[in-house]
Amino acid sequence: MKPYPVQFRPIPVERLWGGHTMKKHFSVEHLSHPIGEYWLLSAHPNALSVVENGPLAGKTLQELTEKYPDAYLGHSPQPRFPILIKLIEARQDLSVQVHPDDNYALQYEKDYGKSEAWYILNSPASQQMIYGHRFQNREEYIQAVKSKRVREYLIYQSICEGDLVYVPAGTLHALLADTVLLEVQQTSDVTYRVYDWDRTDTSGKPRQLHVDKAADVLSYNTQLSHQALKPYRQERNHVEVLIDCPFFHIDRVQLKANTVHTIAPIQSPITIIMVSGTAFMEWDTLPAHAVKHFAAWMIPVGSETRLTAQDDVVFLQVTYHD
Repeated sequence: MKPYPVQFRPIPVERLWGGHTMKKHFSVEHLSHPIGEYWLLSAHPNALSVVENGPLAGKTLQELTEKYPDAYLGHSPQPRFPILIKLIEARQDLSVQVHPDDNYALQYEKDYGKSEAWYILNSPASQQMIYGHRFQNREEYIQAVKSKRVREYLIYQSICEGDLVYVPAGTLHALLADTVLLEVQQTSDVTYRVYDWDRTDTSGKPRQLHVDKAADVLSYNTQLSHQALKPYRQERNHVEVLIDCPFFHIDRVQLKANTVHTIAPIQSPITIIMVSGTAFMEWDTLPAHAVKHFAAWMIPVGSETRLTAQDDVVFLQVTYHD
């Protein structure tokens, strides 16, 4: 079988801080509990993406990369697909948290580290997020936790729709209520909570904190600011390089109605996520497929693919380095 562009079925994930607004879009209105995350593309064993279209329908992303590694994995820094993409709907504040890097996570969690990037779809009324802290060292952090003064050390920064925020491992951060975003991250599921707003879970118990592990991985006494956008232009269509970091590369592509965008082949699979509008994907001799909002499509290595915009569209194009 010749590898072809595949679409994945979103995976809804219950979160205490999640919401209900996006359920209709993902056709999961029957779920009563709040959904905080929709895993659009995942090779993590905690939630494996499943193909929806073509001869490979029903196969997991892990099965694809094992059977067709040259096409669906390429030169990956992990033995599995190294990028995990989510849509996050936060209707409450998330916990203040931090993620480890590869070295720490592999040693203590048997997983990979987690650097991530947020593409903001909707920002809270305050137009803020928590990003960074004022702890000078581990001792000051531990003392603040013990004395319940963590909030005094948190740094708030501004965000708005269309921003790209890079959150490298070691960065203390939290999304605030009513933020909706797309998250591109390393394939990992390791989070260390530092502070959870004195909240309790559905059984009335405080959620677990990870004070000591967070102390190990926090970046201290550093000045952090979120990644600035770096635009450039390409012919009629507008392509912006949102970020090029050691773990992934993200472009934002804006197309006018009825224009055609060719995605040239490279040495890794290319994932696209439609942010707004509808486009039709053409590949080889297959019939054109509609690419709709928040659908994750993976284009295999070496494949040239054309997107024709039905109306004005915006989509993210995600690749990675080996």
